[in-house]
Amino acid sequence: LTLTFQQIIITTPKMNLSKAFTLLPAAILVSQSAAFVPAPVVSKNHVSTVAAAVNDDDVVVDTATRNARIIAPISAVLGSLSPLAGISPASAAAPASALESSLRKNFPGVLSNSAIALRVASSLRNRGYTPTNTLFGSSLCSDEINDTAESLVGDFQNKLGVEGVFNLGGLGGLPFVGTSGMGAFTSHTPVDGKIFIVFGPHVGISNDGTVGKIERVGKDSISTSCGAGIGAYKAIMAQGDSKETPEGKTLGTKDFQEEYIISQLSDRLDALKGQEPSNESITYVTNKMYDLVWEMLRSEINTFTAKPDFWDNVSEVTLLGGIVVNRGHGAMEGVSGGEDFYQPLMLKSLTKEGENDVYGEVFGDFPALARPHRAALYV
Repeated sequence: LTLTFQQIIITTPKMNLSKAFTLLPAAILVSQSAAFVPAPVVSKNHVSTVAAAVNDDDVVVDTATRNARIIAPISAVLGSLSPLAGISPASAAAPASALESSLRKNFPGVLSNSAIALRVASSLRNRGYTPTNTLFGSSLCSDEINDTAESLVGDFQNKLGVEGVFNLGGLGGLPFVGTSGMGAFTSHTPVDGKIFIVFGPHVGISNDGTVGKIERVGKDSISTSCGAGIGAYKAIMAQGDSKETPEGKTLGTKDFQEEYIISQLSDRLDALKGQEPSNESITYVTNKMYDLVWEMLRSEINTFTAKPDFWDNVSEVTLLGGIVVNRGHGAMEGVSGGEDFYQPLMLKSLTKEGENDVYGEVFGDFPALARPHRAALYV
């Protein structure tokens, strides 16, 4: 990119420098889009080398590193040309916003919804998923911020060409539809069809970088996200060593979903006791919420995939698990809005023959933090 920009200056001496600078945004967009293109197909002789690279923590390149590789040459060029263009070196490359810095620190490997959908949809199409043979389901939180025009589900519907989505998720993204709902969902599979499910909890990051907060449309103050997960966390911290819902006690029906989340999280947050809420603690809670979603979803799916006749009508089930990170969509001053993000933690293919981990094929250039989740068996 540096050479390309210098060639613009050198090979077009009659071009006004300010005009040359107008070409730079296009070059940036090209380089950024290239960072999201899946790795090219390699020959069989290189398969072992690629596999070793994917399994080596030291060579995994995260989003921040890729961005640095893109921005560094640009910054160098701008810095060297700033005296000519009348641009101060300090303003040549703007620092990352508080939201971006918090996003990269707390959710490494995160990508925009559209980039996630582009990668995964391409992989699905290569494996025979089409608009007419694909049943699409989601187990995400029922919060309205997960159902916007730029939501992850909407991106997948557009890129896969599927019209409908079966909503499996309740509060926190847990698939509270149960085995009855899962049975209804799987029974809708087209003949010799395929099933694709995206799942996970969500969390907001406000414009000032606070994890667990978000600017909502029409509100003049920031709001909690995810209210279910963070509300459960606060309730558990307030309980101390006592248990509001003793083991064996039947949960009520008025607030069943939240009570269930509290009961399941209560023994998983001991590391946070005595600590003040922080970006790190809310990130920790969100990861524990992911565990809850995955455990419940896995149990419900196993109920059906373990039946011999299930695979008579279904050829494959693909599971994409991760954490949805919402950004502000409100009209508060300084909040630009835009599409949300997703931190992919799992991508599995289930067939009659067993399980296939396809995470490395689609997200092999991402941090290895997903490895424990990807190693979990679905049976």
